[in-house]
Amino acid sequence: MKILVVYNVVDKVEQGEEDALLSEQEIILVEKDIEQALLEHGHTTEAVPIRDDLWGPLKKYCPDEWLIFNLCESIRNKTYLEPYIISVFEHLGFRYTGSDRRTLANCLNKARAKEILQAHGLPTAAYQIFTPWTIQRQLGFPLFVKPVSEDASIGITLDSVVQDERALRRQVRYIWEMYHQPALVEEFIEGREFNVTVLGNESPRVMPLSEINFRRIHNPFARIVSFRAKWVPTSPEYLGTPPTCPARVSDTTKARIEDIARRAYMAMGLHDYGRVDIRLKNGTPYVLEVNPNADLSADAGIARSSGVAGMTYADLADEIVRLAARRYRLKGAARPRIVSYEIKARSVGSDGVYSIPASALSPTSEHPTKLKRAPAQVAGVAAA
Repeated sequence: MKILVVYNVVDKVEQGEEDALLSEQEIILVEKDIEQALLEHGHTTEAVPIRDDLWGPLKKYCPDEWLIFNLCESIRNKTYLEPYIISVFEHLGFRYTGSDRRTLANCLNKARAKEILQAHGLPTAAYQIFTPWTIQRQLGFPLFVKPVSEDASIGITLDSVVQDERALRRQVRYIWEMYHQPALVEEFIEGREFNVTVLGNESPRVMPLSEINFRRIHNPFARIVSFRAKWVPTSPEYLGTPPTCPARVSDTTKARIEDIARRAYMAMGLHDYGRVDIRLKNGTPYVLEVNPNADLSADAGIARSSGVAGMTYADLADEIVRLAARRYRLKGAARPRIVSYEIKARSVGSDGVYSIPASALSPTSEHPTKLKRAPAQVAGVAAA
């Protein structure tokens, strides 16, 4: 297939801490890895970097010939414009990988996402939305404070868990002044944390669970995935939160986490792939966030879980393309591997199994010959 790998380029941050540029510029490395992975599967690729203009770089390509592999997380240095990117894709007639604009908008607004999860009966922490002038707390401490409309752990530090009124007000003001948006304040769920990768559309499949290992952190209120824990490899936070995949859990707990993750993925309307972050408290999985178009770095959660399931990084990139192509019913597109697995499972009467075994996604044939690259509104308390 002919694939445009479209990604955003950020040269400076307009709000927040300066080190937020680390997460923004990571996408340049991801683009190179994805492009190489697609070339390994015989696709014709072309990279399309985006800064301030999206229409111009795309208008020279025919949407009937090219599928977009979407790696755009912002435009004009503004994360909240991510859904707008999809609107332009669709207006120009392009098909693309990943979730649509409504899903991106709902997931980006963390309060709206929690409303949707609750409407589907999925457990998530009770929350309120605060600005420095609207703090009328109805939740008990400890509380977790983060920006209402950011991703990649931006705005999350070791100060994000607060245990008294003074600390709460200080952190809400920090979010308001640094990120120019309200703060999402939710009950702090103390417990084990899991990243759950999900692939698919009509019948999504859960990949092997990955757990954030907090055993090196003795303070239970410091057991969080902060920005530094995610993006600064030399930091104590990063070194203190290594992943374990597959996670060591009982079959019962594993099935419960998989069920909640799959239901959350479908409730939020994700397409092709995504990641659901979950905390386990007293045997109940609580959904922290649902991440469409999540990080596809070769060493990040989705690639890690897929690797444990038997997929190479190149296979993962190709599978995302296959899933998008099938969703658009593109003629001549290769059949997704997880769809093939689903049919096989039904033939043996095990359709209720949503976890993919290690051998399920292994390539069934040799790769084709490589082709050369072608030139807020304030909300009240919501019950958990």
